[in-house]
Amino acid sequence: MTVSGIRVLTPEARARAETAAQRRGLRALPARWVLSSDDHRRANAARRGDEYRHDEYHRPLATLTDRGYSGLGGGRASVVPAMPEWRSTTVQVAGLWPFSVGAAAPTVGTPVGTHYITGAPVHFDPMSWFLRGYITAPIAFVLALNGFGKSSLIRRLVTGSVATGETVLCMGDTKPDYRDLVETLGGQVIELGYGYGSINPLAVGALGSVIDHLPAGDWRRRVAARVEAGQITIVAGLVELVRGSRIADYEETLIAAGLRELYSPAGGFTAVQPPLLSDLLAVISEGADRLRQFAEEDDNPSYRASTKMLRRSLRALIEGPWGEIFDRHTSTPLDLHSPAVCVDVSRIPEGDTKLLAAVLMTCWSEGFGAVAAAHALADAGLAPARTFGVVMDEIWRVLGVGEFMVDRVDALTRLNRVLACWLIMCSHTIKDLASIKALGFFERARAKILGPVGPDEIERIRSTVSITETEKLLVTSWAAPRPPTDDRLDGPVIRETPPGTGCFLLKTGEAAEPGIAFRMTFTPTERASDIHNTNKRFDHLRPGIEDERALANAETDDEAICMEPGIQEAGR
Repeated sequence: MTVSGIRVLTPEARARAETAAQRRGLRALPARWVLSSDDHRRANAARRGDEYRHDEYHRPLATLTDRGYSGLGGGRASVVPAMPEWRSTTVQVAGLWPFSVGAAAPTVGTPVGTHYITGAPVHFDPMSWFLRGYITAPIAFVLALNGFGKSSLIRRLVTGSVATGETVLCMGDTKPDYRDLVETLGGQVIELGYGYGSINPLAVGALGSVIDHLPAGDWRRRVAARVEAGQITIVAGLVELVRGSRIADYEETLIAAGLRELYSPAGGFTAVQPPLLSDLLAVISEGADRLRQFAEEDDNPSYRASTKMLRRSLRALIEGPWGEIFDRHTSTPLDLHSPAVCVDVSRIPEGDTKLLAAVLMTCWSEGFGAVAAAHALADAGLAPARTFGVVMDEIWRVLGVGEFMVDRVDALTRLNRVLACWLIMCSHTIKDLASIKALGFFERARAKILGPVGPDEIERIRSTVSITETEKLLVTSWAAPRPPTDDRLDGPVIRETPPGTGCFLLKTGEAAEPGIAFRMTFTPTERASDIHNTNKRFDHLRPGIEDERALANAETDDEAICMEPGIQEAGR
């Protein structure tokens, strides 16, 4: 029987033990030991009698708290670990649904990582959030120090957009960061540089090539006028770059008049056979009788004097090293039927900043023109409606050339909603946007993704975006490197990943609301494809690179496994 939860002898068993204990000799010792043990048990039961309630169930009266039963033998937990929270589709969790989980971000768009605090999945891409009304324009700006995963995050967004049927244009890949991804996705790669490829700024491009397919009348006339305006803008921008100062108004008028001469029946050039910059120079140099009125000059000598600076600038574009790229016919036209297009300009020497800026500006104009061509066909009912994405990485390279380039880029960045495309700009520091107008690029970005930056940089960002003290400490802590140690010196050469790699803070709007901190990790497919390895030039210096890749491929954590099918499910 039990008394207060303690087993004791029944009255019958105790009576038999007492009878046996009265015997003489050693035979009484076991009975006496049983009685002594029973006396001890009954004494304990008497002391604990007040702590138990006797009914059909014998239960302790310890107090139940949110950390367990408190008291002696209750097992109260001093620390209760937080359970991991997961949010995913029914496909990803094998039909186990529903789960009631709180998350700081909706599961709309491309899976970009897990929440830095809760571990909940975070989804984002500019077009998906714009269509849902979470942001007012599909523009994002990624800002972080180099080496912490800016380009990897953009590649993830590009992958998600291609999976949803959008065409992504990486116009001007300087490192290159996106070439391997575009090739993996089956897209088009175009190389530009000395001896590699060329681009003709006077070619009508994709927008001009659709003019003959449009209905005759105002529609065709509007598109033709836009093609001409785009050519004038590009040529004027190239002249400004090679000259280092702004182009005069009458010089821009002469460029327009010269282009009309070239595309006229007398000029003989068409969209199929476009002119070159050398042809434009010849028209301006030799056409004094026809173009003199556009310069408002009375005679040929004064016309020659007033156009001398323009002719010199065009000559520099033709005869100088730039002629290898700009005074040739376009080697490879853009193919918008590809899922993605990458224009690789990594062959251009690093020190030639003006040439690189000129190529980037021309590529961006060509890309936006191709997008406009697709929309023109859709508006005419000749093709289905489409959406696009444009990546403008390393924007500081263009803005650093001169203040006059800011106006050119500013005009491009204001067209994204008209052209139904999302836009992602990327840079290392907000100091790259030193001018007031260039700072507007960052302000107009409705989604600002901040990676690891220093304390001074975060203060500059706070002048434009509301950053709480907690977020400031979090973002700056990501930029702090791990102190060096002597661990694993005898083993294979395995490069340690900085602790802030892949960590970002997503801010939308200007209100003083907390952002979404998340960490992006690579999926097994991304690791196997090696598309995120931007340090391939250093592989020969690390003999253990294969061991490092094998270790990385083996780290298939739950988040990476569940995110990979999520990219396929990133529909609107």
